[in-house]
Amino acid sequence: MKRQAIELGQIGILIPIAAFIPFMGLPAYMASYILLLISHSAFAKHYKMPVIFNQALTGTLITVIGSAIGTILLIVSVFPLFADVVDFSSSQNIMNDLFSTIFENGVVIATILLFILSTIVGYYFWYQSLKILAAKTGVDYFRIAGLLYFIGAITSIILIGGLVIFVAWIFHIVAYFNLRPENFEVQPEQAQEANKQLDNESKK
Repeated sequence: MKRQAIELGQIGILIPIAAFIPFMGLPAYMASYILLLISHSAFAKHYKMPVIFNQALTGTLITVIGSAIGTILLIVSVFPLFADVVDFSSSQNIMNDLFSTIFENGVVIATILLFILSTIVGYYFWYQSLKILAAKTGVDYFRIAGLLYFIGAITSIILIGGLVIFVAWIFHIVAYFNLRPENFEVQPEQAQEANKQLDNESKK
């Protein structure tokens, strides 16, 4: 179980590399989420802390559902605008007209905000899960990765979030490849300190 949790996590965190292959982006990210969730489930069972898995699952569902709803709204709202604006026989500034019409549409603005908000909330829950995992395993790279994911989601508003999330992913890779089966065996003092830290944070 220990080795399986580590190996599934290592595979899952590396799968997004396949997103660079044409048409493999979405399947790669979905497979990555699934394997990471299975890994977190194994950690949660070992440490008898369902919150490790529940927080990661909640974050994933929020991100996926928010993205799905946002994509549907974007398609429904943008395509009619495109049909209304694009007239190759008369328009000399098609792209200018299209962008102007899109950003004057309230549904499009709301959809963009939905994408951003669901990403922020989703990564917040992932941060909570990774923070607990770091405390339990002693591999602090998990906490750093989670924090950077959350910061990246927030800063996506000013267009540097993608770079921060990429750095978070690198730290996430390093965390899994620094994890060994012996990390599962937390010493009593370490476990007590981790539980005390988590209890204090939950009371804030």
